[in-house]
Amino acid sequence: MSSSTPTPSAPEGSLEISVQSLATFTPTRILSESTLTGSVYILGTLHNLPTIIHLQKTILDIEKAGDLIKDLEKIDLFLENQPYFSSHGWIKNKIDKSPELQIKIICPATDIHIKKYSKQERFIIIETPELYEKVVLNYINGFDESRLGWVYAILNGQKESERILYRKENEKDGFVILPDLKWDQTSMNALYLTVLVQTRTIRSLRDLDKSHIPLLNSIKQAVFQTVKQKYQVGAGKLRLFVHYQPSYYHFHVHVVHIQSEAFSGMLVGQAHMLDDLITLLELSPSTGPSLLAQKTFTYPLGVEHGLYEGMKAAGAILD
Repeated sequence: MSSSTPTPSAPEGSLEISVQSLATFTPTRILSESTLTGSVYILGTLHNLPTIIHLQKTILDIEKAGDLIKDLEKIDLFLENQPYFSSHGWIKNKIDKSPELQIKIICPATDIHIKKYSKQERFIIIETPELYEKVVLNYINGFDESRLGWVYAILNGQKESERILYRKENEKDGFVILPDLKWDQTSMNALYLTVLVQTRTIRSLRDLDKSHIPLLNSIKQAVFQTVKQKYQVGAGKLRLFVHYQPSYYHFHVHVVHIQSEAFSGMLVGQAHMLDDLITLLELSPSTGPSLLAQKTFTYPLGVEHGLYEGMKAAGAILD
């Protein structure tokens, strides 16, 4: 997907997310489902805009997933950072007062969002530094920065300020820690946090060099202290990792409880442990490219990913 893909325009002001508005959601197709987590991504329209709704339930009838949205009695919207919304949902006539559903909404959803959450064929990519320079770097340089608006809104204190668990103010080595969109903050075993760095100069782990070691160590220590104080979860229960390729090109670290069931983003090839990255930087030469810049990375890539066509043209897709 090129960076010129138009983003659906949202109406002026904030979008209304309520039981009444969700009742008008019109499902068009199922993008993907997970039998492991009992969840489904549904594409449809809301406020006349393309919208993705993610429903997660202990037992979910996939064929009737779209109808569940119309059976909502109440929702509790606990995150709003357009285009991303998260809430708990209660089904009508349910005796138990606990939320029946976890509901995540992307509105307006772009073609890139739709492709990201669609079930798709994947291939293994062996990305050499040369392939990075030839294909990946051009893709990153053409990445539509407007897709990072929600990140900048968090870093600038315009959105989700009440959810920030830790903030270090510094343009060079500052960062924030906050709950990830994937976590509803109810089960500690499903704990999932995200660390967003303040600097915009690190787009992926290939941009890291020895000068970033203090930043990465600072992130690690702040995460350990914050999670221990806030959730009483020790450092030995946490995975800190970085994705490559990432979903968006602003450097961030994922923090997940070790009891959390593995999902695709935690599989070998995509997730790189933060401690391993620090070690590779420590072993890197004092001058010149770091080992991360020189390293060959092997990872899965979906046919709907924006890099796929470039990789195919470069002969990187193996039959």
